[in-house]
Amino acid sequence: MASAGNLVWVGFIDDLPVVGSVKEAVEWVLAVQADDLALAKAKLEVIDGKLGKKSKYHDFSRSSSGYSSDSTCAGYSSDSSSFSGSSPGKSAGQAAMPVASVLDMNLAAYIKEVVGNKRQQTGRAPVQSGTDQRKVQQIRDMTLQKIRRINQNFQLNEPLKDDHKRSRRGEHVINNGVITFYHKAVEDFMKNTYRQLNDLGIDCLLDNNTRDAIQSELVVHFSEDEFYINANGVIYGQYSQALKQALTNWLTEPSQENSEEVSRIVLAMNERDNNVDAAYVDPLARDKYIGRRNDRGSQQRQQRFETVRDEVATMFTNWRDYFNQAYAKIQEMRRNM
Repeated sequence: MASAGNLVWVGFIDDLPVVGSVKEAVEWVLAVQADDLALAKAKLEVIDGKLGKKSKYHDFSRSSSGYSSDSTCAGYSSDSSSFSGSSPGKSAGQAAMPVASVLDMNLAAYIKEVVGNKRQQTGRAPVQSGTDQRKVQQIRDMTLQKIRRINQNFQLNEPLKDDHKRSRRGEHVINNGVITFYHKAVEDFMKNTYRQLNDLGIDCLLDNNTRDAIQSELVVHFSEDEFYINANGVIYGQYSQALKQALTNWLTEPSQENSEEVSRIVLAMNERDNNVDAAYVDPLARDKYIGRRNDRGSQQRQQRFETVRDEVATMFTNWRDYFNQAYAKIQEMRRNM
């Protein structure tokens, strides 16, 4: 008999486990599967001895066993007490597990391990718990609330979900794209309008300390077991697209109307309240970076995050400092063309 607790005997037909509390019962199933009647009979006699009565399974011919004579499943040989049949995807001469290799093992632990391996192989994510589903709904509501401040008709094309795929570089608390946003906006304008990629030589409005913090300091890593959805990729993507278009319109015609549209988007981008942060802040990464309020160093990290976030907000608020320079240099370039 198997050990006390949840330990059982396990054998395998290909990768299909055969489980039982009596070792000979597991071996009998494998012998029947292999059409090895002599070995099956011997195992059944041992079972009868342990039970103290004759089993009803003594008639186990090929037809009654339910397996055809040309079965492709692995089986036992009565003269060698080992698997001798063939199985799908295996050569006929491949060595197989002997009867003695039927294992006494913890079935619960085995099932957990197999399910985990299957998920890794197939890429299937664990089923979301009720708590995770509520978190998903909260993030969805927050995402729509933030984006609809600049686009009231916005709808998500795909549902937000945790795909359990994690970035090796980690998740940035403040979107890394803010560092080069102005430069790329001007660069794309030059390319699309003048078919040129001239570097106008305008310095980034963020200092080195702030840029370094965004790129390497305010970065966290989520394990596959931790809940994470990159909702900020959607939010920042929508805001950066809208702001880029508004700045393109301003560079084309720096009118009052175009100026007001840029300022409207920037105001919504920087806006934050108790539920929704700035459009370039990843709330899940932020919370993980700061940590629990009573954790050692949490207050210091909170202050550091707020300092860097305020620098980014100032950069967007003072967009004219960069784009007035860009507009003047573009006009000078046009005169020299």
